[in-house]
Amino acid sequence: MNEHMVPKAFFVTSGVGMDSEQANAFDLALRDAGIGECNLVGVSSILPAQAVETERSSVRITPGNITFCVMSRAEGKSGEVIGAGIGYGWLWTENEEGEEQSEFGIICEHHGHCSRDYLAEKVQEKLYKMAEIRDKKILKKELLVESVEVEKGKFGSVVVALVFVF
Repeated sequence: MNEHMVPKAFFVTSGVGMDSEQANAFDLALRDAGIGECNLVGVSSILPAQAVETERSSVRITPGNITFCVMSRAEGKSGEVIGAGIGYGWLWTENEEGEEQSEFGIICEHHGHCSRDYLAEKVQEKLYKMAEIRDKKILKKELLVESVEVEKGKFGSVVVALVFVF
């Protein structure tokens, strides 16, 4: 296994874009999220045990950089409500001394024509289901959800991404 491909950190970001063209709305949402100059590669749902959360502002991204992320994306047209959300949590088990210790983290996403509250509920449900499948407990979890109504006469895009930093 290539040890260089294990992320050391991650950040979570979101953005919204509106334009008369759908592709431009998506590009504007990526730029609003601070990841518009990246070549994004979607990955699945595991946080390495040693990865630490950082702020987007503390990460330097070179334009054109291959950037691995878990992304939630919703698109819509004038008057529609669109939303996207990401949840992540740390899974814990008890060691031989009965103390809880972190093993690794999980990430999930949900998107669609839905409100913030609905998104948060669905993301939490998915996180708990992922933990249950693994027969683990979640001791710390975080959610980031965005939901907007698309402006009249425009297309809209919402993105929420958990971005890995190497």
